[in-house]
Amino acid sequence: MKFTTLGTSHGEPTLTRFNTSTLLESGDAAYLFDAGAPVNALLIRHGVPFAKLRHLFVTHMHEDHIGGIPGLVKSFVKYPVPGQRLVIHLPEREGIDAVLGFIRATHRGWPEGQVSFDVIEPGMVWEDGDVRIRAFPTRHLENERQAFPSFGFVIESGGRRVVYTGDLKFDFSDFPRDEFGSEADCFCECTHFPLERAVELLAGLPIRSMVFIHVADRWHGEEGEAEFRRLTEKLPFPVSLAHDGDEFVFQELSR
Repeated sequence: MKFTTLGTSHGEPTLTRFNTSTLLESGDAAYLFDAGAPVNALLIRHGVPFAKLRHLFVTHMHEDHIGGIPGLVKSFVKYPVPGQRLVIHLPEREGIDAVLGFIRATHRGWPEGQVSFDVIEPGMVWEDGDVRIRAFPTRHLENERQAFPSFGFVIESGGRRVVYTGDLKFDFSDFPRDEFGSEADCFCECTHFPLERAVELLAGLPIRSMVFIHVADRWHGEEGEAEFRRLTEKLPFPVSLAHDGDEFVFQELSR
């Protein structure tokens, strides 16, 4: 599995980071986790053919995670390749109507079946011969005293497990520690909770490696990154603070 952190910012883009989007490439297929703008431009910049994209999984309906969907769909359908299909998995049915309404307003369309939508529920959301993707609930929207759904994902391929947390609650209480009953890699946001508190919990989990994304302003720049490294250097596994365009390759494990 190869992951590319296309966009790594928090709720707003910055001078050096775009909104959240993470690309997984496995075999001949590609999968997106979140679609912050300008995700279609970043796929073009990284030379990823749109026809390679199979699924988009969205953690929650905040704009910085869905704002790139209209542009992504436009690019996907504008120059079609025979047989290409994209399924957009959203956490709320109302999100489907909103996306379709925006696209209709821009006078775009596509042949039946080329782009379709699905509503995420906890449990398996996609499985083929190469990749399994399962959703688990988080409580991120409780930060704003809202009860709308939000999710993280467990991705399995080649004997390797990767946990993608999505955004979390401010007290880190919904970090998916139960998903680490066995060793796994992890992509974790680092904006909505005190990292000092998180490090205490993470140190005791069987984490193979950890990549922090959705990066708060606190960790930007030389001084911010130095403080981040100071706080995480005692963790007993490799830790990375992702930047836009970083690549992380997880080799298949022997079975």
